[in-house]
Amino acid sequence: MRSTKRSVVFLAIVSIATSTISPTFKTYLDTNFGQGVGDAVARTDVGGGGSYGGGSHEGGAPTSRQPVIIVHGITNNAGNFDKIRDHFLSKGYTDEDIYGTTYGDSGKTNVLFVTMECSYVKHIRMFIQAVASYTGSKVDILGFSMGSPIARKAILGGACVDTGEQLGPPLTDLVDTFVGIAGANYGSFLCFVPFGSCNMVNGMSCLSRYLNDINARRRYEGAHIFTIYSTGDDKVGYQACGKIASAIEGQDQAFQKQGLNHDGVMYGTVDLQYNLVNSHAA
Repeated sequence: MRSTKRSVVFLAIVSIATSTISPTFKTYLDTNFGQGVGDAVARTDVGGGGSYGGGSHEGGAPTSRQPVIIVHGITNNAGNFDKIRDHFLSKGYTDEDIYGTTYGDSGKTNVLFVTMECSYVKHIRMFIQAVASYTGSKVDILGFSMGSPIARKAILGGACVDTGEQLGPPLTDLVDTFVGIAGANYGSFLCFVPFGSCNMVNGMSCLSRYLNDINARRRYEGAHIFTIYSTGDDKVGYQACGKIASAIEGQDQAFQKQGLNHDGVMYGTVDLQYNLVNSHAA
């Protein structure tokens, strides 16, 4: 019995350590989006948890469930949100239905110097387009912490504020439900000095050009827009510049929790996240 348990644990560890997109999805990406895109999405360079999704699905055909894309937060990687992914899998989703990729360097850069770079936005924008194409479906998006403003700009398109690169038109028609969880949509209350991750161009200062850009328009994130946040968030905070830091202008509904810290909001509201994606209600 002990040997069996050890084998199960070992296999689980190996599975997590080698988590990446499926060969089928990788081939589809290289064929339809350009050679090398599969590797860019897989992110095996960051170690375990660089990406997931695809299964054995036949590219271009609809999946049984509307696909969910998880967009991680600052200094994280896709694998840091396995708890969210596992919850959806336990509810009947499969590897064909849950997708994640890693933008950035997975924590190598000190959190004080991580910004919302155009390259991150382009990566997530391409990923949204790729998943929608691969599954023949609209997608649902869960944006966590800095992943919320990153995903919002990816959907919005237009010019990047830091490089001037043109991303293209909004992807609104590709998104059914957008849920921002503990999102830095109006910045972070920790941004006292406009420097590094709090800079005034693509930082999380509530007055940055990046945040002004994504907050200047309403209801482009998808057909259904929700936010989940807490009065006790210790990283994004409850308010920034007099606004609720995680709110999205024009949202369908906001769900305010009392006293949960930042990680508590992200990982402790998974039932609500699931319900919002599947029934557009709590």
